[in-house]
Amino acid sequence: PPLCLPPTADGVTNIYVSLPPCQTPHVIMNTIPTIDISPLLNLDASESQLKTDPSRLQTVVDEISQACTNFGFFAITNHGVDPSIIKAAWESSRDFFDCDPSVKSSVPVRDDYPYGYEHRESLGTERTVNNTNPNRNKRQVSLLPDSKETFSIGPSDSTKSGMPPRQFPSSAPASFAPALSQYFSTMEGLARVLFRGLALALRLDDPSWFLRDECFDDGHQCALRILNYPELEYGEDDANQVRIRAGAHTDYGAMTILKSGGAGLQLQLSPGKAEGEGGDWIDVPHLEDAFVINLGDLMQIWTNDRWRSTLHRVVAVTDNDRVARGDATNKTFKSCRRQSIAFFVNMNGNATVVPFDSCVDDEHPAKYGAIKASEHLLQRHAQSMTGKSSK
Repeated sequence: PPLCLPPTADGVTNIYVSLPPCQTPHVIMNTIPTIDISPLLNLDASESQLKTDPSRLQTVVDEISQACTNFGFFAITNHGVDPSIIKAAWESSRDFFDCDPSVKSSVPVRDDYPYGYEHRESLGTERTVNNTNPNRNKRQVSLLPDSKETFSIGPSDSTKSGMPPRQFPSSAPASFAPALSQYFSTMEGLARVLFRGLALALRLDDPSWFLRDECFDDGHQCALRILNYPELEYGEDDANQVRIRAGAHTDYGAMTILKSGGAGLQLQLSPGKAEGEGGDWIDVPHLEDAFVINLGDLMQIWTNDRWRSTLHRVVAVTDNDRVARGDATNKTFKSCRRQSIAFFVNMNGNATVVPFDSCVDDEHPAKYGAIKASEHLLQRHAQSMTGKSSK
């Protein structure tokens, strides 16, 4: 049952939700859950105290716990984000990607600047997979960069975060920098809401545990990335192949908040030895007014693998949202343009990540040693730039 504390001076009863231990068995299902997180919006930002119907909050926290255990993915609705902020970032992003290549590449990703424009990233190792061939050893594979282009920015406070100051192309649309900056700050607020929900789901002593100083404060190292998957056209030779837009990977940080513009995102709950082998790929549904949340590597470390940082990828889809495969009767087909905006929730660089005591016991010994968040982030970023997947 919920733990009820004495009412505050204004008559509000503080309730902390009691949940099952984090060693919950995985349950396999075929679609990610959609969770109405409006009760989380009523947690007081300064005191992390409940100001909503306790039964509704318990339902939300239970749903988050189950989603993190079974999928590492869930969609959220009633999140409180102003649609006009999303629209401005979306339209400005599209305008930017429609710019001349010389404008887009004027702020490139460099060794000393891990943000900016990128079009040669390799998140996975395989770009095409013959999924219809029963003999998996005869897969047709091309080792190519992801078929996408991206632009990223980091935290607004470079002094506290220790990351380089933001850079924007001087010839980008006038709305570009303001729209992305406003979206970034809005996602910071949503991340704080979600962190309180995750803390309750983990039965931590303080719902604001993740928001402590030097864990996730103004010195965090979050990153905002806008993505453009251009329209693609395939020939007759691509029949029976699933075309990979972004290779299979897990995300580096604590979690990711994704705004998707269409179908194509897939996750794999039981990965095999290589992309296309092992467990089946599950389509993540596109919901117009929702965000998709997925856990990152750091959350899997904190929970000692009880919550999962799930392997996922993006594949080319046709206009009717089916996976884009060749048609033996047609010589060519097209995969429509796809857009998305990802907010990578990264902790302060000096935050130490080590499995929670509540997720370690005799039957579940600690699988990870302590690691600094920035150390893990830089290792994984370097792997993606060199095309070496750690999966």
